[in-house]
Amino acid sequence: MKCQKCNKELLFDESILKEFVACPYCGTFFPKILPPIEAGTIEAELKKFADDFGGLEIFSEENSSRFTKSLVKLEAPFDVARDKLLVANIKNVPQKLYSVLDQPQNEQQQMADFCLNEMTSFGLPQEFAKETISWLTHVMGIFAEFEDNSFKKKELDTVKIKVDISRSSWSGKDEPQTEFDFPTCRIGNQIWLAKNLDFPIYGVDAEECINPKYGKLYRHSYDSNPTQSSYITIPQGWRLPTEEDIHDMMDFIKSQNLDVAVSLKSESQWHGSGKKGTDDFGFSAFPTQRQSDGSLMTRFWLSESGKTAYRAFSILSTDNYIFEDMKYDSYACIRYVKDAEEE
Repeated sequence: MKCQKCNKELLFDESILKEFVACPYCGTFFPKILPPIEAGTIEAELKKFADDFGGLEIFSEENSSRFTKSLVKLEAPFDVARDKLLVANIKNVPQKLYSVLDQPQNEQQQMADFCLNEMTSFGLPQEFAKETISWLTHVMGIFAEFEDNSFKKKELDTVKIKVDISRSSWSGKDEPQTEFDFPTCRIGNQIWLAKNLDFPIYGVDAEECINPKYGKLYRHSYDSNPTQSSYITIPQGWRLPTEEDIHDMMDFIKSQNLDVAVSLKSESQWHGSGKKGTDDFGFSAFPTQRQSDGSLMTRFWLSESGKTAYRAFSILSTDNYIFEDMKYDSYACIRYVKDAEEE
């Protein structure tokens, strides 16, 4: 069998080869539809290999064949991860990392860098190699940091939002502010506020989030509309998100093989039945409300009207996300979005 892209013969054991979904030489994925890999599950599976074997020695040189046999037993949705780890095993990456297990951090970093170069010189994409090495170093407890040249968490300029609070109660110790700086983050072709609004709006009731650091929850009622307040001035191009904006954001996150809710959630404070957030883009969606069953969630006002009031986009602690038709007298956070300028 030959790879259709690099044209190299894939001379591997048939029991392994028949399960491959990616070429071990160039990393080209063979046409096969696979379910997504859940965040954190690969490290958990690797740790289970080690626990079942009796320790991290499964990654050593003398046990490389045992490690390969363990990998082959993995089933979907681990097909893609298995291929990456099998390729790493071909290049002796687990064994090389294991050899510096008891060495100082600088030597561990040097070996991780060496393994990264080994895999990329093999014709594999850099992000492919980084991800695979990160899985292994995380489980072994080896120090390795790689410069992130990907789409994640790029630092962007802050945006200034003006608010007329002359007629609002100001609880701060200093003089009332009229201009606030907010951090931003990029997700695909959109720039988002990376923090919830957290100032008083005249004529609009607001509550603190479950942690005051996470901003305010603004009440949408019959006589007040926090999404259309004339007391807030945002720079040109910024807007309250539409449902289409949210779908565009979700489509981009899914295109990166990431879980939408997990990628948007902050890396801390989410407790319950869901996974820890990865905050891949710096959106930092902290939990802002507690539901009647005690679980956590955060809601963001959208600009469209629903059946009874304005719509909201909600992220739940169970790693789900929903669009809601909110009743009047409901509370939610506010974020703004704008289209990114072409680079």
